Amino acid sequence: MASPPTFNLNAEILGNEIVTIHVGPKRKSFTIHKKLLCERSSYFQKAFAGGFKEGAEGVMYMDEEDAGTFDNLINWIYRDQLPSFPSKDFEDSVDGWCEFAGTIMAPLFFMAEKFCINELCNKIMDEFQDGDLRSGVAPDLEEITTAYADTHEKSKLRKYCAMMTIYTVAFMGENSKYRREIVEDGLLSELLKSTPDFATDFTILQCTYGFRFRAPKNTDPRRRTGSRSFGQCFFHTHSKGEVCHLGPEKKTKEKV
Repeated sequence: MASPPTFNLNAEILGNEIVTIHVGPKRKSFTIHKKLLCERSSYFQKAFAGGFKEGAEGVMYMDEEDAGTFDNLINWIYRDQLPSFPSKDFEDSVDGWCEFAGTIMAPLFFMAEKFCINELCNKIMDEFQDGDLRSGVAPDLEEITTAYADTHEKSKLRKYCAMMTIYTVAFMGENSKYRREIVEDGLLSELLKSTPDFATDFTILQCTYGFRFRAPKNTDPRRRTGSRSFGQCFFHTHSKGEVCHLGPEKKTKEKV
């Protein structure tokens, strides 16, 4: 679903109807412009513009969702801004990034995916790639397990986790902390046994793209552009006819 402009919100874009969403066990109230919300999300479009109770009353209750994460979602809908890193709560360090990615960005991705907001998911995937590359890290066992528990089977976050595991095994040096954990500590074997969907993805992606991780290509899933990347939209989800927020991807002679 195409996203409306966000930096010049006028009466036409916002509309004149308001809906209220109560979030979390304490039911924190969010008052939101219906038109803007529905144009951002097909999930809310069906809920509020369809023949459901929520549409008739203009009220929705989501007791199972986290109010803090929903607050970040609404901030993006109105301002097109993601949570910032570094910040007063998350220092500019490897540990700071890992904590920020796991406690703030991952839950926001899960929520955006659940509510069918492709553009937000895609922008968060960009942040994951950039942050992991900058910090020299890869998803660990806990992050991979959580990603597979909280996403659907075609999620690009799942794909990223599986691809980064392949990269870790194939390319990261023997002294790498992540390679030691995955290989020597037996975490890969544990993942393959405990998470069948991961085992399937790992096997298929290894067979399909494994050669890309070896010389001379040395492709890194964290890179979004350049000869060592899989392309800017490899970990994006786009509906038919939807233009990426990064613009059209440049054509390359080599198929990915």
